[in-house]
Amino acid sequence: MMCITVEAAAVAELRRVIVSTCGDLMSYMRVKPVEHASKMKFWLCLSKTSIDAVIGNIMRALPQAEFGRITPLLAAASLSNTN
Repeated sequence: MMCITVEAAAVAELRRVIVSTCGDLMSYMRVKPVEHASKMKFWLCLSKTSIDAVIGNIMRALPQAEFGRITPLLAAASLSNTN
């Protein structure tokens, strides 16, 4: 699971980069506005082999994107069950 935050105006571009890079390798994408900000937060569930390509393409297309922690899917599922 990977978390990325971008300005709301960059949502379409980020989605385009993710889909064009990952295609069928992405199993989950959630988008939610950040409270009291003009930013959007993306949570992605990707195959381990696609993470480097996705990060590289996002950094080239959207250098202002903020990357959060990358967690293995099992660890991410455990964290969400504790909230």
